[in-house]
Amino acid sequence: MPASAPEESPRPFVETTIARHLLNRLRMTHEEKAISVFSGPWGIGKTTALDAFHEAHEGSCVIVKVEPGMRGKGAAPARVIQFVAESLQHQAGKPRAIVSTGYLALRQLIYTHMLDMFGPECVELRPDFTFIFDEAQYLSREAIEMLRYWNDGDRCTTPFPVGLVFVGNNEFSLQEDMSGHSAISGAVRSRALFIEPLDYTDVTDTDLVLFAQSRGIGDAAAIAAIVAHYSAPRAKRDLRNVERLLATLQRRAAGQPVTRQIVQSFLNPA
Repeated sequence: MPASAPEESPRPFVETTIARHLLNRLRMTHEEKAISVFSGPWGIGKTTALDAFHEAHEGSCVIVKVEPGMRGKGAAPARVIQFVAESLQHQAGKPRAIVSTGYLALRQLIYTHMLDMFGPECVELRPDFTFIFDEAQYLSREAIEMLRYWNDGDRCTTPFPVGLVFVGNNEFSLQEDMSGHSAISGAVRSRALFIEPLDYTDVTDTDLVLFAQSRGIGDAAAIAAIVAHYSAPRAKRDLRNVERLLATLQRRAAGQPVTRQIVQSFLNPA
């Protein structure tokens, strides 16, 4: 039998400016059992920060990966509840198969699962627990409006009020348009602890330096050339793109240190 390919080592977590900001905001939202909304383009480290928060709060938060709805529409409330139920079962080490697709049956499943997690006393004790919705641009306005009741202390449809975090890309419009519409209803907006847009400009030179160093590039002149490349007009400080560039430079270095000459010969070929 052919030998299996060796598993890649997980990339080290880099506490960039955006990561620190998000982790701080997530912690406060979690402790306050609040609602927060964040948006920003691909590649600035949103999901990486969410994963780091989840690892530090295992058992008291769940990340729900949202998938697009049918025909380009946002995922409807029943579909979103299904995503939540699957995520809870997965975190508990159970199969992700959901037998029912009925809204009320799924809501009852989530209610029962949370009681099992924390015990019946959780209704009175109200422990810290947060649902984090990644790729929230795929949520319908109706689904977000439904979820806010999970945070409501008076009309809560979960055993106790939970924190809610919505994180999406730039399609996840946080601002109202000329008609007064946005993905976030007025009711959610008025309850939110944080509603914040993030951007490539929030990735600093220091972040790029730390990122390059974490990926094994130590030559100061080489790093300076990389930072200069991402400081050019119209350059997007997309950390996924940076990751690919660093990997390419290391392959071209063929096991030797990445130098300024290697960086420049790749980025500015004669």
